[in-house]
Amino acid sequence: MQVRSVPLAGSAAKRPQGSDTGLCARRAEIGHNTRVMESLRVENLTKDYPMGERVVRALDGISLEVVPGEFLGVVGRSGSGKSTLLNLLAGLDRPSSGSLWVGERDLARMSPEQLAHHRQHTVGIVFQFFHLIPTLTALQNVELPMAFSGLGPGKRVEKARSLLENVGLSQRLDHVPSQLSGGEQQRVSIARSLANDPQFLLADEPTGNLDSATAGEIQEIFKRLHLEGRTVICVTHEQDLWKESLDRVIELRDGRLFREERLGRSEGGGNGIPDGED
Repeated sequence: MQVRSVPLAGSAAKRPQGSDTGLCARRAEIGHNTRVMESLRVENLTKDYPMGERVVRALDGISLEVVPGEFLGVVGRSGSGKSTLLNLLAGLDRPSSGSLWVGERDLARMSPEQLAHHRQHTVGIVFQFFHLIPTLTALQNVELPMAFSGLGPGKRVEKARSLLENVGLSQRLDHVPSQLSGGEQQRVSIARSLANDPQFLLADEPTGNLDSATAGEIQEIFKRLHLEGRTVICVTHEQDLWKESLDRVIELRDGRLFREERLGRSEGGGNGIPDGED
């Protein structure tokens, strides 16, 4: 993260590099047309944090577009702005300037109530540290977002049970987080993120606290969820783990979009993602 004076000019939005033909073909093949799919477009996005007489610019004029059904990786050093960008996409924070479009809706101009609806229905969020409620069982943790959406108790239990079974936790429904391993807690977190059937799945270092074998299992779950029809954006330092799943990777440095590469996996090409720095 770098200290800068403000305001600073940014570049105009641009479409992702490379062709989207492969993505479109894969979505058609696996039936993505059954799900509402919207693009996500960021235009000259900035985020400033006042610190006394200084202003820390965490994001510095970022512009990018995420096409429906894409699996995007976001890499970069600690402090480069990765988590800040994800928080803005999730509606957990507001940008200092710029626009953030989901379809035809600009998050930067939404009311608190509209942002709450966005968090509840449009995005599912998976955190590095799980953020499960310690006094609730796995089943109850997954139920909770559906309760806020007004779904009845019977349907909540049925859906939460199905989501947990889908991530391999059918035998751990009544366990509280302290009775679960780190990998199991992350599976509960993933199931909870899917409770209201979001079209975007946002993950902030989802394998950062896990051993390599468990991290591989979590990565496979995300890969499957992507193929089921969700747009996935994953912040990670573990590039080698995720590179076989990603359609495109962007690298942030000092709050700016430093590098962008389409991997070609969707079109049968496939090569390594850019050399990033942890």
